[in-house]
This record gives sequence, structure tokens and C-alpha cells, in this order.
Amino acid sequence: MVASPVAFVVDADVAELRKTEHALEEAGFVVMTADSFAQAKSLLASMTPEIVIADIKLQAYNGLHLAALCAVWRPGTPFIATHSTYDVVLDADAKRLSAAYVVKTSTREELAKTALTMLESRRHGGDIRRSYRKPAPVPTVVQVAASSAEVVDLSYGGVQLKLPSPDAGPPKHDPPFAFDIVFPNLDISLHAARIWAMPDSDSGGWFCGADISGNDSHQLQRWRDFVDSVG
Repeated sequence: MVASPVAFVVDADVAELRKTEHALEEAGFVVMTADSFAQAKSLLASMTPEIVIADIKLQAYNGLHLAALCAVWRPGTPFIATHSTYDVVLDADAKRLSAAYVVKTSTREELAKTALTMLESRRHGGDIRRSYRKPAPVPTVVQVAASSAEVVDLSYGGVQLKLPSPDAGPPKHDPPFAFDIVFPNLDISLHAARIWAMPDSDSGGWFCGADISGNDSHQLQRWRDFVDSVG
């Protein structure tokens, strides 16, 4: 007998959470739930669901913050961001994180169908992520906007950075949308576009995902050579 797939569902509205839980159970999933970002983060670190479904509204955070964490901790795991209404900006943000964006209807029919489709795609080798990420050598220190930053992981198409807080206390502004990343020891400088950003509660800085695919072919080839050299 094939085991039922495990779906991890996160929604701060408990009534909405139960509706989604029921619909997914009807569709054949075993459902684990959380009603806050903090609880979801803790559980995601210790479990391996087949799919994660999180609402956009999670108090001070949102479902896309969780999608960013999931991409690092559970690479390749399908992710669905849900919302009560359609928002073109949120839809685009979800796509940048390789996540689906689904409006929650009363029946959750579309949500259940999307979850099943994404699982089927993954089982048949569908490409959930744009490129495979590798942990960066420790430490890999770069220059971003005249400050030192740490590379967390990397791929042909992008990097995840740990950015320091520019001031004392919690960060007041998101990292810039466009910036340069300079690798002093590699003599590589890359133009980068911010895809997502999430506050780092431990340091007061940021975790930031950046796309570097817009660079010229020469720089991209040097970057790919570096990525290939990382074990």
C-alpha cells in the first residue's frame, strides 16, 4: 500500500486552517498544521512533508517568508502560498520563489487540485527549482553596498546572502532591489536582483535571496566555474 502524502498547512486563522485541513484530508493527504510562523518554522526544521501550504497572512511574517526558508531547508519541496483574494504582486513574488499562488475558495477545490498536481510533477521529475543550490564554503565573505556579507548557499542562477544590520536594533528597511556582489578573493563582481528578503532575528540583519542571471556571459561563466568547484 502506498503511504498517503504528508501536507504541512500553516494559517493564522484557525477556522480557515481547519477548512484547508479537511479538504486536503478528503483529497487523500495526511495533514500536519501550525497556526503561526514561529510554530511552522520550528516544525519545518524537524519534519519532511511532501508539500507545504502556507497563508500569506502570518502575523508579522507571511507565507512567502516560510517559502524562502523551505527553499533552503527542504529544497525541491513543492510550496503553495494561499490568500483570500488574488494579488498580482504576491503572485509574482510566489513565482520567484518557485511557489504556486492559490486563492482560498470555500471548497478549497482548486487548492487540493494544485497540491496533487505539484506532487505528481515532482514524482515524475518535474523541475520545482530553477537550479540546484549548494552550501557555500565557510566562510565566503563578499562586499554588498560597501558592507561585508556572508554567502549562505549558491547556484548557477543565484545566491542566498546573510546581510548585517546597518544600524543598532532591528532592520528598518528592506535590502535594495538591485545591488552588486563583489567576491574579493575570486575577482568576480556580479549584478544582483533581490528576489526575497527575511529579517534575521538572531543578528538583526537580513537573509536575502538574489538572482544573478542578468550578468554578461563572461562573468556568468566565471561564476559557474566557481559553483562547480564547490564540493
